[in-house]
Amino acid sequence: MPGRLAIMARPRVDDWLEVDITGWKASGVDLVVSLLEQEEVSELGLQRESELCRASGIEFISFPIPDRGVPDAQKALDMARSIADGIAGGRSIAVHCRAGIGRSSIVAACAMICSGIEAEEALALIKVARGVVVPDTEQQRDWVTAFGKRYERQ
Repeated sequence: MPGRLAIMARPRVDDWLEVDITGWKASGVDLVVSLLEQEEVSELGLQRESELCRASGIEFISFPIPDRGVPDAQKALDMARSIADGIAGGRSIAVHCRAGIGRSSIVAACAMICSGIEAEEALALIKVARGVVVPDTEQQRDWVTAFGKRYERQ
């Protein structure tokens, strides 16, 4: 049975951090991929996110991407394949950045591309699901389109 892919904003902080992570676990999430850079983690007060995820039985992966930027193509391909394989294997995976619009949409779209969905369709599906235009910048959109073309040639 295939799993699920979720895109979300970063969790709330202080006492709410544990509440949010408990909610993720209750909704079936078993892997969280955070795209925040270390400076953002500190600025937002999310230093305990990985620890609390693991304590709740949720695997946690940090895959930092600069805010409003794009990832390294090879690293993104490896991460996207890992997410796509996890979903195909029944895992429920949540990806977050700061707002859940730019970087999260890039990584989710790449995972969808690795699952056989074309880049434009992936972005359209994410736009409908999130209710906002994704990703944040034209550079990010162009990067996803180029990723899709590279992936098709492999």
